[in-house]
Amino acid sequence: MSNRPFRPLDHERDIKAIQRIWIECGWIEDEDDDKKIVSDFFKTGETEVATIDGTAECSVHWTPGQVQYQEETLALGAVTAVTTSHVSRKQGFAQELTARSLARQFESGKDVSALGMFDQGFYNRVGFGTGPYETLIQFDPSTLMVNTRARAPKRLTEDDYKQVHQAMLHRKKTHGAADLFPPESISFELRWTDKPFGLGYFDGPNNSLSHFIWGEMKGEHGPYEITLRAYQTTDQLFELLALIKSLGDQVNSFNTLEFGGFQLQDLLRQPFRTRRSSHGGKHEQLLQAVAYWQMRILNLETCLAKTHLTGPGVRFNLELIDPLEVVLDGNFSWKGLSGAYVVDLGPESGIRPGSEKKLPTLRASINAFSRLWFGVRPASNLAIADNLSGEEGLINALDKAVCLPRPHFGWDF
Repeated sequence: MSNRPFRPLDHERDIKAIQRIWIECGWIEDEDDDKKIVSDFFKTGETEVATIDGTAECSVHWTPGQVQYQEETLALGAVTAVTTSHVSRKQGFAQELTARSLARQFESGKDVSALGMFDQGFYNRVGFGTGPYETLIQFDPSTLMVNTRARAPKRLTEDDYKQVHQAMLHRKKTHGAADLFPPESISFELRWTDKPFGLGYFDGPNNSLSHFIWGEMKGEHGPYEITLRAYQTTDQLFELLALIKSLGDQVNSFNTLEFGGFQLQDLLRQPFRTRRSSHGGKHEQLLQAVAYWQMRILNLETCLAKTHLTGPGVRFNLELIDPLEVVLDGNFSWKGLSGAYVVDLGPESGIRPGSEKKLPTLRASINAFSRLWFGVRPASNLAIADNLSGEEGLINALDKAVCLPRPHFGWDF
């Protein structure tokens, strides 16, 4: 593997090849505006490419950020673009480049890594575990049971990306909330939005953007799609919902990921009647669940040190398998997290190499252990459908110990 044709991105040399890859993948059209956005995107973050005859044919791009774990904050490496050209498919480039990006993330001090997957299975090969179901909802805004009256908002455009980025960083967050650090990460999101709309309020310090919605308009009556939203207080949330409701005279439906802190159905008038009457139509009221992002631990010591659980403590041996051990080449001293450990989970948690004869043993892939630690699924569920096993008493103890809210990124990448 050490002789594979990998190197850091040379923007001036490689950008035309990268743009061609994105066109071949169908991510952009062969238009100057789209290609300019791609060029700007690759000026941020870190990228490594795989080459054939000296030409970049596969690339992996990642962006620094952070993720909230309960009340703690962990350093995040977000894998934000994995693209492979038509001529380099099935060469193993994407897997190896993704593995190499994980090693570089670890070397740069990142505690966890995450990505949005094109399908389940591929990124499992480098240790990623699937996140929880996210709820997508399409609803009639006129059925929102909100008594608040929204003030006239300000229009937002792509030129407001720094304000939007700051509002995202300061939004109300729950367990699992993710942030990307470069303001340009929001700029690209805004610039890639087709037929955009943005509405918000500048109630923050020094008249900064405090709460907003951003998304895509589809026709006169929708559906409108909300792709970004942020608020800091419950009052601001209800003002955004009132703003959405005020558009219901014209817009028949909105679709969005649920906001994370509550069930939107609780605020809809007669949701089942509306679903029946709209069934089969363009504006059908829908609730769909999909698990589309994945994450994995990179730094076990930091992640466990910042784990403070309210349930009963549990101490156990951990036999951990990390597929990076066989994927990474000799250029990296870090080979993933395979090994034997002693783990304490409780109000004060920790992990150290080794084992203790009197302790029960949990055997798990890093994929499954990351899901357990992040609160995606309890141990008893993972023992059924993922690579995790142990004696019944240990599994039951882990179910009682690891009781976390469902993690929610609140920021797509």
